[in-house]
Amino acid sequence: MISIIMIVYDVERYVEESIKSVLAQTYKDIELIVVADHGPDRSEEICRKYAAFDTRIKLITGEAKGIADARNRGLAAASGEYIGFVDSDDYIEPDMFESMVGNIEKYNADIAICGRFYEYENTTLKDEAKKPSVLTAKEALAVTLGHEGFFLHCWDKLFKAKLFTGIDFRTDVTVEDRIVVDRLLARANRIVYDPAPKYHFRERSGSNSKRSGMVRKNIQANALMEEFVCGAFPELAGKCSQFMVYEYITAIQNELVCDSPNRDDIKEYASYVRDAVSRDDIVIGRGLRIKAFMALYLRPVLKHYTKWRQRRTAAGFVRFP
Repeated sequence: MISIIMIVYDVERYVEESIKSVLAQTYKDIELIVVADHGPDRSEEICRKYAAFDTRIKLITGEAKGIADARNRGLAAASGEYIGFVDSDDYIEPDMFESMVGNIEKYNADIAICGRFYEYENTTLKDEAKKPSVLTAKEALAVTLGHEGFFLHCWDKLFKAKLFTGIDFRTDVTVEDRIVVDRLLARANRIVYDPAPKYHFRERSGSNSKRSGMVRKNIQANALMEEFVCGAFPELAGKCSQFMVYEYITAIQNELVCDSPNRDDIKEYASYVRDAVSRDDIVIGRGLRIKAFMALYLRPVLKHYTKWRQRRTAAGFVRFP
């Protein structure tokens, strides 16, 4: 059995499509654990309607205490051999879980990862389907650090449930999946990555990662991830440093263009970038070095460039509300 965990809060416009896509899976031995906490819209009511006619749905409700708490309650209720996640504003292809279970069995893997569709209101982008690759834990973590195909999200992966033994989502960290999935990957003997797109990720406006305050929380989660990965695989320290330089520059960009930029945070992030680019043991590409130079010495130019990129992207790709 696959236990599929879905966290539902304030997604009335999307949740019905999400639930339907799970119930329509060609792989039938599933349970859908819906954690629908009390919210400001009809999301919980919609979940109750579906739970009333499909016994595969386990409905859990309560007061909203954040995504991490909800995911922990979902894990506690799971009884399947495999654990999957579907965000309640996204949806999935009918054969997604059949394909992922098949890959786990075929390649004797502990985790399967699929490709993604990126859904905008006016268009769809997608990953290119290629031959599946079988990775070690170290190789998979290197992929996440190099922005080379998949990252530390829960929703594009299927895990053997045994990997979660002793692991919970931290309720004191906002970007909680980042510091759980890295540990799950590290525990796996084999990971199979099949980039054929199966998961429809809905690109929505108002991303938390772009807001001042949330930028700081994202950096804190990255630091925890870096500490763990470098401790588990010291040979990945160089890739961790490259990843962190990219993330700190991105944090500076997000602070510069947000409504209330935190100048002290910008100075702190810039200090990290300055130290990193001066080190000989970190390989930083030309493009990133140019952005690092702007982040350190030409911030008005970097702000203008970032806003220009945002306007250009917004003109071509309309995000969902």
